[in-house]
Parts: sequence; C-alpha cells; structure tokens
Amino acid sequence: MTTLAPLMSLLEDVPDPRRAEGKLYKLPHVLLFSILAIVSGCNSYRGIVTFIDVHRRRLNSVFGLNWRRAPAHTAIRYILKGLDANDVEAAFRRHAGALQGACAGAARASIALDGKTLRGSFDNFHDRAAAQVLSALATDTALVLAHADIADKSNEIPAVQTLLAELGIAGHLVTLDALHCQKTFRAAAEADVDLIVQLKDNQPGLHRQVQLRCADAQPLGSASSTDTARNRHERRSVAVFDPADSIADPDWRVHVAAIIRVERDVLTRSAATGMWHSATHTAHYLSNAPITAEAAAAAIRAHWTIENTSHHSRDVTMREDASRIRCNPGVFARLRSFGYNILKANQTGTLAQDRYRAALAGIKTLLRMAGERKR
Repeated sequence: MTTLAPLMSLLEDVPDPRRAEGKLYKLPHVLLFSILAIVSGCNSYRGIVTFIDVHRRRLNSVFGLNWRRAPAHTAIRYILKGLDANDVEAAFRRHAGALQGACAGAARASIALDGKTLRGSFDNFHDRAAAQVLSALATDTALVLAHADIADKSNEIPAVQTLLAELGIAGHLVTLDALHCQKTFRAAAEADVDLIVQLKDNQPGLHRQVQLRCADAQPLGSASSTDTARNRHERRSVAVFDPADSIADPDWRVHVAAIIRVERDVLTRSAATGMWHSATHTAHYLSNAPITAEAAAAAIRAHWTIENTSHHSRDVTMREDASRIRCNPGVFARLRSFGYNILKANQTGTLAQDRYRAALAGIKTLLRMAGERKR
C-alpha cells in the first residue's frame, strides 16, 4: 500500500458529487480499481465489476476494506458518469507529470498535440455527435501528459490554445498538424513555447511564398536519413531555411523564424507483382524559433508517435473507438490514459502483451506496477 500512496492521494483529491450518506463504495477505491482493471485488459463498466469480483478478497486485505460483493455495473456507471472530467483531468496531469519525470531522459524531447474522436460515444437519441478529446504526448516516453475536451461544434484550435496556456511547458518544442497554422502561433508566443506546424493549402498564399523561398534560397542546414523495412525503402531529406523577407503578410512575418522542408523518396514493392513503385513527397513546416535541421527532423518524425503509438493502441488494443459509453465519456477516456501510462512506464513488450501479462500475473504485480516509478 505504501507504494500506492502517491496515486491514492491524487485520487482522493477528486471531488465526489454523491451525497455523504450511504457511500458504500468510496470514490478513490472505485477509481483505483477501475484503473487497475483497465491495465489488466478491461474496456467497460462490466469489465471493472469482473475485475473487482475476481480480486475482491485480496483488495479487501490490501486496502482494509469490507466489500462483501463487487458493485453492480450500474453502480460503477453511476459513480463514474457523475464525476467532472476536469477534476479527473487534474489528478491525471499530476500523475502523468510524476511518471514523465521518472521515465524521461536528460534530453528534452518534443511534445505532440493531436485530437481524437471517441467514435462510439455518439448519441442519436439526444442528437449528440461523438465526443472529441485533444491529447498532449511526450514523444520520448510515449506518455500522455494532458487532455482537453473539444467543444461541440468547434475544433481543435481553441483547445490547443487553452492547453498551451495551462501546461506550463515554456521552452519546450511542440508539434502540430496543418489545422493549427493559424492563431496558434500567437498562443505559443504568449506561452513561450517553440512550435513546429505543418503548412498546407489551408493557407494558400503563405504556402506559395514558402515554396518559392525554398526553391530560391540556400538552406541554413540539412539532414538526411534512410529507413528500410519489408517491401519499403524511404529516404528523407530535411532542410531549414531563413524566411528573411519572403513572407508578405506582417501578421505571419513576426511569428515565423524558420521554414522547414521535408522531402521523402519512397520505394514500395508490390507483393503481388514484385514490382517497385517510386513516389516523392514534399512537405513544408513553419517554426516560431530558430532550429537545426537535425532537431527539426527528429521532432517532425516523432510527431507520428501520437498517432502510431497512442491513438492506434487505444483504438486497437483498448478498443476505445468501439466503446459505447455515451454519458460523460471523457471520464472513462482519462481512466484509459491512466492505465495506458502505467503500462508504458512498465513496458516489456507490446501494449497488448503487457496487458495480458498483467492479467496473468495477478493483483500483487498490478499493485506494484501502479505504484512503481521506473527510470
């Protein structure tokens, strides 16, 4: 229990909206057991009940409880859906910060921000679209650091601006997709955050000016890399340019300190015919701070960690898109992130393998994982 004290302390700070009378199942224990259930393979309210039912005697012994039976899934649902997602988020951010401090190396890595739709959370009866959640992920540890709910009939842009102001990541490098090549630069300047944002045709005039600058000017620096996988060979070239006076719009000129061009030459082999097909792709990025080609290449490549590692794992392994939780789905999404981060901090194989390992190893191993801080 002593190693779980920090996590229990965070969960105890989450306000319980229920009446003081008749709280048979205390909120910190319900939250902790829900997180442990998710670590061991649970994806639903009923899965949490099954986990508690299987381990009830051991949990009673460890935590000094006297639960005579596992709560019904309706009780779990009632407790969790009544919580404020912002209160759960505050506890999550403190826990994620502690894990990141324990797991991160000396070098400061970039932070990737991206939104995700909880596809199964739509509610036709109440005419409500699927919920969307913005996530911030540390690319060196693949830990989720924070979330922000994206308002209905809105998009990621206001949520990113809010998250940049709240996270306190001054001096860090943040990467974003092309949607944020707008007012986000102003928010990043106010938060003292270094930014790399992809530039596409959603800003046609600016995109054309950047293309012309890259075609006419000599780069300040360049870097290249080669990746070879089964039936695929890719060569990436990254060059950094001084924008100088190439950007006509004064509103943009004050924010753009570097232009980054990424060229990819890709050879793909068809398994059916054995023929190789070649393709060339060019992408442009803007940075609000001077940056080397090597640092830009690493940050741009690392941005895909949030898609390939976090989003993919949540959808495929944790079945987030398949979840039909419709009432306050942001709470369960944050509990998934608790479980995801604990698994990543104790990683030995793939996420699916580690969940299976945790389920087989039993409650003692689960408690150790939840309380342990690896370096």
